[in-house]
Amino acid sequence: MRLLLWTVLFFVVAAVIKIDLQEGTLPLADFYEGDCVQIVEYETVRVKVTPNDTIYSLFAAVPYEYNISQSERLTLFFRYNPHLEKQSLVAGEEVLIPIKPVNRCEK
Repeated sequence: MRLLLWTVLFFVVAAVIKIDLQEGTLPLADFYEGDCVQIVEYETVRVKVTPNDTIYSLFAAVPYEYNISQSERLTLFFRYNPHLEKQSLVAGEEVLIPIKPVNRCEK
Protein backbone atom coordinates (compact mmCIF):
# COMPACT_ATOMS: atom_id res chain seq x y z
CA MET A 1 0.00 0.00 0.00
CA ARG A 2 2.84 2.40 0.82
CA LEU A 3 4.45 1.71 -2.52
CA LEU A 4 1.22 2.62 -4.30
CA LEU A 5 0.88 5.91 -2.35
CA TRP A 6 4.53 6.86 -3.00
CA THR A 7 4.06 6.13 -6.71
CA VAL A 8 0.91 8.27 -6.92
CA LEU A 9 2.58 11.06 -4.93
CA PHE A 10 5.63 10.89 -7.23
CA PHE A 11 3.49 11.25 -10.38
CA VAL A 12 1.45 14.10 -8.88
CA VAL A 13 4.63 16.02 -7.93
CA ALA A 14 6.14 15.31 -11.36
CA ALA A 15 2.98 16.59 -13.09
CA VAL A 16 2.94 19.77 -10.98
CA ILE A 17 6.62 20.45 -11.73
CA LYS A 18 6.06 19.81 -15.46
CA ILE A 19 3.10 22.21 -15.60
CA ASP A 20 5.01 24.82 -13.59
CA LEU A 21 8.02 24.65 -15.93
CA GLN A 22 5.89 24.83 -19.08
CA GLU A 23 3.33 27.45 -18.11
CA GLY A 24 4.90 29.18 -15.13
CA THR A 25 3.43 30.04 -11.76
CA LEU A 26 2.32 33.54 -12.79
CA PRO A 27 -0.45 34.02 -15.34
CA LEU A 28 0.98 34.84 -18.75
CA ALA A 29 -1.75 37.37 -19.48
CA ASP A 30 -0.06 39.88 -17.16
CA PHE A 31 3.05 39.90 -19.32
CA TYR A 32 1.39 40.35 -22.69
CA GLU A 33 0.33 43.88 -23.43
CA GLY A 34 -2.39 43.26 -25.96
CA ASP A 35 -3.92 46.73 -25.62
CA CYS A 36 -0.57 48.38 -26.23
CA VAL A 37 -0.16 51.02 -28.94
CA GLN A 38 3.38 51.15 -30.33
CA ILE A 39 4.72 54.69 -30.53
CA VAL A 40 7.95 55.39 -32.36
CA GLU A 41 9.85 58.39 -31.09
CA TYR A 42 13.37 59.41 -31.96
CA GLU A 43 16.37 60.20 -29.85
CA THR A 44 17.64 63.61 -30.92
CA VAL A 45 20.83 65.61 -30.78
CA ARG A 46 20.82 69.39 -30.34
CA VAL A 47 23.13 71.06 -32.88
CA LYS A 48 24.07 74.73 -33.13
CA VAL A 49 23.93 76.07 -36.68
CA THR A 50 27.02 77.83 -38.00
CA PRO A 51 27.15 80.23 -40.98
CA ASN A 52 26.72 78.59 -44.41
CA ASP A 53 25.28 75.39 -42.90
CA THR A 54 22.59 73.51 -44.78
CA ILE A 55 20.31 70.77 -43.57
CA TYR A 56 22.36 68.22 -45.47
CA SER A 57 25.63 69.43 -43.96
CA LEU A 58 24.04 68.96 -40.53
CA PHE A 59 23.00 65.46 -41.57
CA ALA A 60 26.58 64.74 -42.58
CA ALA A 61 27.91 66.06 -39.27
CA VAL A 62 25.51 63.90 -37.25
CA PRO A 63 25.13 60.53 -38.98
CA TYR A 64 21.98 58.48 -38.49
CA GLU A 65 22.59 55.16 -36.77
CA TYR A 66 20.24 53.16 -39.02
CA ASN A 67 19.75 52.80 -42.76
CA ILE A 68 17.21 55.43 -43.81
CA SER A 69 16.67 57.45 -46.98
CA GLN A 70 17.38 61.17 -47.17
CA SER A 71 13.71 61.98 -47.77
CA GLU A 72 12.65 60.09 -44.62
CA ARG A 73 15.39 61.80 -42.65
CA LEU A 74 14.29 65.19 -43.98
CA THR A 75 10.70 64.43 -42.92
CA LEU A 76 11.90 63.55 -39.42
CA PHE A 77 14.00 66.72 -39.31
CA PHE A 78 10.97 68.89 -40.08
CA ARG A 79 8.85 66.97 -37.54
CA TYR A 80 11.26 68.04 -34.79
CA ASN A 81 11.90 71.51 -36.26
CA PRO A 82 8.57 72.62 -37.77
CA HIS A 83 9.57 76.28 -37.68
CA LEU A 84 12.20 75.60 -40.38
CA GLU A 85 9.71 74.48 -43.03
CA LYS A 86 9.10 78.07 -44.18
CA GLN A 87 12.43 79.66 -43.33
CA SER A 88 16.10 78.91 -43.80
CA LEU A 89 18.65 78.03 -41.16
CA VAL A 90 19.91 80.95 -39.07
CA ALA A 91 23.46 80.95 -37.69
CA GLY A 92 23.52 80.48 -33.93
CA GLU A 93 20.15 78.75 -33.82
CA GLU A 94 19.90 75.32 -32.22
CA VAL A 95 18.06 72.56 -34.08
CA LEU A 96 17.16 68.98 -33.18
CA ILE A 97 18.45 66.19 -35.40
CA PRO A 98 16.92 62.72 -34.93
CA ILE A 99 19.54 60.01 -34.68
CA LYS A 100 17.90 56.82 -33.41
CA PRO A 101 14.34 55.44 -33.17
CA VAL A 102 13.04 54.58 -29.72
CA ASN A 103 9.95 52.37 -29.46
CA ARG A 104 7.66 52.72 -26.50
CA CYS A 105 4.34 51.21 -25.61
CA GLU A 106 1.39 53.27 -24.45
CA LYS A 107 -1.85 51.82 -23.16
